[in-house]
Amino acid sequence: MPLDSVDGEKLTAVLRQFQGRRVLVVGDLLVSRFVEIAARKLAREAPVPAGDFVGQTLLPGGAANLARELASLGASVSLVGLIGPDEYGTWLKSEFTKYGLSFDGVVTEASRPTSLRTWYLVNNYHALRVDREDRRDAPLATSKELLAKAEPQVKDADCVIFSDYDRGAITSHLIGGIVSVAQSLGKIVVGQPKMRHYLDFSGVTYVKSNLEEAEHATGMAMVNETSLRNMGVNLLSRLESKAILITRGEQGVALFDRENVTFFPPVEGKKNLFSKVGVRDAMTGVFGLAVASGGNPYQAAVLSNVAGQARSELPRIASLSLHDLESKARGAEDFVRHIIQAPVRR
Repeated sequence: MPLDSVDGEKLTAVLRQFQGRRVLVVGDLLVSRFVEIAARKLAREAPVPAGDFVGQTLLPGGAANLARELASLGASVSLVGLIGPDEYGTWLKSEFTKYGLSFDGVVTEASRPTSLRTWYLVNNYHALRVDREDRRDAPLATSKELLAKAEPQVKDADCVIFSDYDRGAITSHLIGGIVSVAQSLGKIVVGQPKMRHYLDFSGVTYVKSNLEEAEHATGMAMVNETSLRNMGVNLLSRLESKAILITRGEQGVALFDRENVTFFPPVEGKKNLFSKVGVRDAMTGVFGLAVASGGNPYQAAVLSNVAGQARSELPRIASLSLHDLESKARGAEDFVRHIIQAPVRR
């Protein structure tokens, strides 16, 4: 039975294969900026806080953060994506060098700014987020340039991961071209779609998405287990993938494959103020790294679930480590007892 492979010892064995795995990350490169403000009083001109600037922190975001997490777990990572000719694009390249990421596939597009997300924290309270970016799909000529840079790197990769944030780098042309090359070479492809191009991820080996994205792609609402089952079957059929992992927040994750639907409970633990920042990237990265390391989708789903919780417990400036994952994987026996599996069709 496939779930027999999900125990602490076998999960740890998969984790120990992470070191040196070659992963090609294709996606939207973002910069996450956190601006801290100490409020002093209410402003005279409006009922809003007036305060002093305390400081700011810059972190890689989106596909850049996913790549950082993979490198922290021991993978050899190459990047394909877009940046702008600005200070944030320059800063990202310095971060790629810092984390040992190969960025020969990163294209600077003169007409597009580097995507920047800014969180304003007033007395540690998340008061506002402002995005500065161009969310339109990259022009066809740019997509062709990205594809030309990605194609030779697919051959050397153990796994390709698409990290889509609807910021324009991921287009139907780029997805189709990379998937075609990967299929011809027998490579594993993991797709993390957002909204706009979800159904363009046809042919990827595995899909990992959240419930909102799956509902948008299928036009179905998740009102009960039957509707969730129908949603998963619909996506499996349309995308022709081996398995689809759907995250459900506090309800854990659901894995759909050709035979079964498997419900994994959430991993318990504390969560910090910004628990959602970086969790998506960590979960997708670990799922991809697990299947690239010889793990099956059930093992990858558990490790992805574990990674989401482990990441939510860390400060936002930190990255996952194998120690973080191994510590939680060793206690998987009790977690496994709460996994529910049923035939995908009844």
